[in-house]
Amino acid sequence: MRIRGSVALVGSVALLASGALAGVAAAAGSASAEEGFAFHPAADSTIKPEESSFLAPQPTLASPDAEGTFVYALSRRALTGGEWTAGGVPAGMKATLYSGDPCKARAGVAGVYTCSAKGLRYVPAPALAATAGAVHGTKLYYGVAYVPPGGSVAAGIAEAQAAGARPQDGTHTAATVTVKTPARVAENKLSLSVPGVAAGASAAQSVTVHAVDKARLKLSFASSAGQRVWEYGERNLEVADVVAGPSARCLPADVSPGLVCDILAPGDVTIGYTLKAGASMKAWKVDAKAEYQVWTSPISTGNPAVKAAFKVASPYPVWDRHRLFGREKDGALTLLEGTGRASEPFASYAATAGREWGAYGLVTKLAPLTGRGTGGGIVARDKAGVLWHYAPKNDLFPLDGRTKVGAGWQIYDELAGVSDVTGDGRADLLARDKGGVLWLYAGTGKASAPFAVRTRIGAGWKVFNELTGLGDVTGDRKADLLARDAAGALWLYAGTGAAAKPFAPRVQTDLDGAGLRSLSGTGDLTDDGRADLVTQDTAGVLWLHEGTGDPSAPFGAQSRVDRWWDQSRIGSFDVLL
Repeated sequence: MRIRGSVALVGSVALLASGALAGVAAAAGSASAEEGFAFHPAADSTIKPEESSFLAPQPTLASPDAEGTFVYALSRRALTGGEWTAGGVPAGMKATLYSGDPCKARAGVAGVYTCSAKGLRYVPAPALAATAGAVHGTKLYYGVAYVPPGGSVAAGIAEAQAAGARPQDGTHTAATVTVKTPARVAENKLSLSVPGVAAGASAAQSVTVHAVDKARLKLSFASSAGQRVWEYGERNLEVADVVAGPSARCLPADVSPGLVCDILAPGDVTIGYTLKAGASMKAWKVDAKAEYQVWTSPISTGNPAVKAAFKVASPYPVWDRHRLFGREKDGALTLLEGTGRASEPFASYAATAGREWGAYGLVTKLAPLTGRGTGGGIVARDKAGVLWHYAPKNDLFPLDGRTKVGAGWQIYDELAGVSDVTGDGRADLLARDKGGVLWLYAGTGKASAPFAVRTRIGAGWKVFNELTGLGDVTGDRKADLLARDAAGALWLYAGTGAAAKPFAPRVQTDLDGAGLRSLSGTGDLTDDGRADLVTQDTAGVLWLHEGTGDPSAPFGAQSRVDRWWDQSRIGSFDVLL
């Protein structure tokens, strides 16, 4: 009886697959997933003209790699069984197979594709896209069935063709792809009401959507432009007490804080919520963004969206993170990212920011460099006396390509970037000539000509073997300078903010510079708003000197920085930036 039943089933499946028999084949095992493979149900998707859609189902988390065959049935009508007379994509869509593709069009069965997954680490599928001329409302119906190794592909074809009439059980699924034009999607409108909130308090906010289409509304929060991005633990906001009404179904977003709401019917829908700020939240400026995801492809752009900013009232300021660069003896430039924590001032990794830096005899940064890619950049003089400028770029790529400042800089034996000592907000450069005269090159803010004509500060600077710009270590918002003499004494030249006389008379600090290889005024490394100093001794060990903001004692106790990197790499630095 079993054999006869199996033979009868296969015959019926073959007829259904060819379109000659109505009804749904209740196949007993074409996609029984004996190997354990399973996928999530597919979701209906919406795309714009000239955009692609992904038909491949997403495997479940515990699923092993598939080794069988995926069957895709594409149709212009719902996949409810019956004769296969609408197979294929509708006008305005195209399905594409590429050379070497594991997917093949099934001969004699329009719109059916079989895709072998053997040896692959992904789920194969035909490529589907809407054409430029696709009209609004064009819809494709598709079904997917998985046939494990040894299963009946013919039975899998039948099951895919009728996937809309059977349960979505981990090896079968059905969904649609619909084209919606930009003009239609733009009719969906959004607005936000986002009053500010105080740390430790809450505020009532809301988002309103004028929905022409049913779609998913996503509400998210992020730090506004001009600030660093939130770090782990700084997303100290909570969305609570959501009031959505019957036309919306809302859940917390995967990435908190945020909200995801399915708008179930066209109309005007307002979703109210309470935004709570933690007591320790800093004084962030926050962007609230609402996006109405009518187009659902991961590559879609242009969905209706609105952004509004609000402030968190807090006594705790938001300070930038700062970077430290070190040039290794082989010429590689290493980047260490600041954390804002005095106990662990740098992240546990070191990145290479370039390898050509051995070509330069003198190198200095113009101002502390932030993790956002701001600051004055770096200037470097090559062996021919040409000065080059590397502007800061962004958080991912710290420095832009070099630009030529000019020739003739071989007359100087010391360069020091000193942030802004002229009070105009632009980073400035000091240059000492071989006679000991110190010159000021005021910054212009122009990439093509970053410095103005030099002005003389004064003679007698030959007594120093290192000049280091500090930023503001005296707490007066004016950039300062540290100078080391031949005996190792470190002298503080407090900035005045006046270009004609940029520094006050020197004051000796209590730091001993005799055993130091290099020094760097890094900016704030400890999240207290005060500029800090990093030094490296002759053994290659880094030391953090926390800024105090007190001009009489600008640096606190030193602490060793040595816990995580390849010490031989860090120890090979010949200059800190």
